[in-house]
Amino acid sequence: MKVGFIGAGHIARALAAGWCRPEVADPPALAFYDVSPEAAERAATDCGGEVADGAPGLVAAADLVVVAVRPQQVAGVLADVGPWLGERSLVSVAAGMSMERLLEGLPEGAHAGRVMPNVAAALGMGVFLFVAGTLGDEEHDVQELFAKAGDVVRVAEEDFDTATAVAGCMPGILAMLVADFASAGEARGLEPDVARRLAVGGVSGAAAVIAREGDPAAVLTAAATPGGMTAAAVRSLEEHEIRTAVHLAVRVAAGRARELA
Repeated sequence: MKVGFIGAGHIARALAAGWCRPEVADPPALAFYDVSPEAAERAATDCGGEVADGAPGLVAAADLVVVAVRPQQVAGVLADVGPWLGERSLVSVAAGMSMERLLEGLPEGAHAGRVMPNVAAALGMGVFLFVAGTLGDEEHDVQELFAKAGDVVRVAEEDFDTATAVAGCMPGILAMLVADFASAGEARGLEPDVARRLAVGGVSGAAAVIAREGDPAAVLTAAATPGGMTAAAVRSLEEHEIRTAVHLAVRVAAGRARELA
């Protein structure tokens, strides 16, 4: 399969890196087009792909087109590529762009779907929200492709924005928490490098354990021994209404996703 990226930003490069890992069997061939030639060149160099001269040429040479631009730019991209799409499949990875709006911008009968990745795709540990839309017979191949870089979770269209807030925002939110833990350790006398290593190592190990067990609540129960340090820390966070803050963050992120397009 040959995948053509329109847009060569962070998400496109993360997907490309995930698909081009040495252990990936039968990786796709990749091509990139971006309004910034430098961005396309950088992405192509990183993964051994090629650079297209323009969007029409990229579409003509691709089996699957991945629209990886800002939500506000999607409508313009669809207008450019629609006449060249033919029977090729197209997937949007832009937040806030519903299937209805996606299909409105494409010729009748277009094969299109939605995927929301996150940057962990670069390590083969991505979470991909998947709406098959009108992909039809190509649905299985598209799902298998994204599965090469992580876990594909099918969601209903009406749940997509909330699911995006839960999965897509997670790397950024965790990065903030890790930075805050490191800062707290530094404030209490740890050397900056030591505090950062401890915080990064702690979240890395915790994520692996949670993924293995598949039940965050059970891991929390096991870790927060009654009367212990973790239990005291959890109680402090609860007293400061961390759960309320998290629920609010998901609601705000989902609302923002609806506004972006």
